[in-house]
Amino acid sequence: MSHVPNSTEEIVKNYLAARSMVTSLKAFDQECSSAKDANYQVDRCIDEMTEAIDKHDVDTLCAMWESWNARVFHSLDAEGIKQAQGYEASAYRLFLVRCVQKKNITKCNEFFRKMSSLTLNNPQWTDWFAFPYNHHAKDTEPFRKYFDKTWIEIYYVSLHNFLSTSLATVSPSVIGTIVEGIARDPLGSDHVDFDEELIDDFAMLSTSQTWSLQTISADVVEIFDKLKEVFSLNGLNSNGIQPIFAVFLSV
Repeated sequence: MSHVPNSTEEIVKNYLAARSMVTSLKAFDQECSSAKDANYQVDRCIDEMTEAIDKHDVDTLCAMWESWNARVFHSLDAEGIKQAQGYEASAYRLFLVRCVQKKNITKCNEFFRKMSSLTLNNPQWTDWFAFPYNHHAKDTEPFRKYFDKTWIEIYYVSLHNFLSTSLATVSPSVIGTIVEGIARDPLGSDHVDFDEELIDDFAMLSTSQTWSLQTISADVVEIFDKLKEVFSLNGLNSNGIQPIFAVFLSV
């Protein structure tokens, strides 16, 4: 074993280099370099959320929170999850306020249709159904604070800190854990703590020309989905992911 990759990122870079995908490699390398700073990642998340609110983009806003809940906040304790739900509710209310300020009632109605599972029969949202039609909402509880610039600034700072703390608790991906284990102990076997089914799946992926996600374990599906996400975020063709597993097995 002449070289052991010490990160999932390196595996992807090695694959792109081996395939002479120079442009894709350059773009991926630049994106990875700029994303090294955790604060940068959180800043970008906050910027994307505020942009979705300003543009009345309910689909993007809801999708962002759905992703954060599934990938970040799900691992928090009960109190942390409750806090996350509070931040999420405030984000949606800021969205509604922005829509009303721009007299875009249609987007308010779209939000309530899309998020009916959250808002219907929920006492915390009862007053908000009439909000788009309340011409004095700015001076009325419980809407007043969402118009206050100072409160809004404090909210975003608090959300930034909460996201940073929550991201620090996220468990590493399966393939990331494997790579880190090999990097720490290249000749040892302690890092190979995944089951035989997973080992068989890696072998199948590296040798088979045709395979489907239905024939492999849930662990490998998770790895495959995560790599697809990495490729998608960097504008790459996810059809080339299969050889990455072969590269991983052959190092």
